[in-house]
Amino acid sequence: MDGFINYFRAYHSIASLYGCALNALLVYVVLTKSPKSIKSYGVLVINFSITDFLICIFNLIIMQRIIICGDGVAYISIGPCSLHSARFCFISFVLILHFYTHSFWLLLISFSYRYYVMIKSEPKMWKTQLLVCIFYLPSLFRNINIHTQNVPEESAKKMVMAYYPSYDVSQLTVTAVATVWDFTALYCCIHVVGVSVPIAFAIVTLRGKILKKLSAAGQTTSQRSKQLQLQFLKALTFQACIPVFYLWGGLCFMIQQWNIINNALPQYFCFCFFILVPILNPMSSFIFITPYRNFFISNLKRKFTTTSTKISVAHSSDFIT
Repeated sequence: MDGFINYFRAYHSIASLYGCALNALLVYVVLTKSPKSIKSYGVLVINFSITDFLICIFNLIIMQRIIICGDGVAYISIGPCSLHSARFCFISFVLILHFYTHSFWLLLISFSYRYYVMIKSEPKMWKTQLLVCIFYLPSLFRNINIHTQNVPEESAKKMVMAYYPSYDVSQLTVTAVATVWDFTALYCCIHVVGVSVPIAFAIVTLRGKILKKLSAAGQTTSQRSKQLQLQFLKALTFQACIPVFYLWGGLCFMIQQWNIINNALPQYFCFCFFILVPILNPMSSFIFITPYRNFFISNLKRKFTTTSTKISVAHSSDFIT
C-alpha cells in the first residue's frame, strides 16, 4: 500500500515490547520493594502499570492506522490480530481505547490521593482499589457500547476505496465506524477528548493545593515526609505532562478530519504518538520515587559491573594465553 508499513511495524514492535518490560518491572518493584509507608499508594502505581502494560500488549496486537473517510473512520490493522479476523482487531482496538481513557482517570485519582493524605490519614488499600474500580466504570461503559459500531469488513474496504481510490486494501484487514456522529461513537470521542480538559484542569488545581499544603506544613511535618510527598508530586507532574502525546495524536486525527493533510503520515502517526504514553509513565516512577529509583540504578550498576568483570577476565585469559 505504501513504503511506511515495515517501518511502522518495527516501531510499534520495539515500543510495545519495551513498554511491556518497563511496566512489568515496575509492578515487581512495587510489590517487593515498596516501603510500608507507601504501600497504599502502591495500589495506584500497580493499577497504572497494569493498564499501561495492557495498552502495550494490544498495541502490539493491532498496530493500527487511522484513515478518515468523510464522516466515518477506517482502521487498518497490520499487527498479529490480522491473522485472526477483522472482528478481533476491532475488539482489540476498542479495548486499547478504553485503557487509554482509564489511564487518564488514574492520573486524576493519583493527584487526589496525594492531596487526601495531606489532610487526612492514608486510606486502606482496599478503599484505594475500590475507588479505582468506581472510576473505571465510565471507561467500561464506553467499551461495551462502541462494539456495536463496527461495520462489516467488506463494507469497510469499500468505504476506504471510495475516498482513496489509489489505496489497495484488498489484502489488508480493515475495520470501520460508519459515522462519528452516532451517539455511541460521539460519546466515545467526548470521553477520550472532552473529558481530558476538565481532568487536566482538576490536576493543575490539585497540584497547586498540594504545594500550598507542603509550604504551610512547616515544622509540623517531618522532613522525610515532605521529601516523600515532593517525590510523588514530581512523578505525578511528569505524568501529567505525558498526555501531551494524546494531543499530538489527536492533532493527526483532526488535520485529516479538516482535510488539511490527508496522506499516510498523519494516518500512521496518530498511534505512534499514543504508544509513547505507556512507556513514559513507568519511567516517571523510576526517575522520581527514591525506593524504585535506587532499585533500578543498583541493578544497572550490578549488571554493568558483572559485564565489566567478564570482559576483564576474558582479556586476562587472552593475555595469559
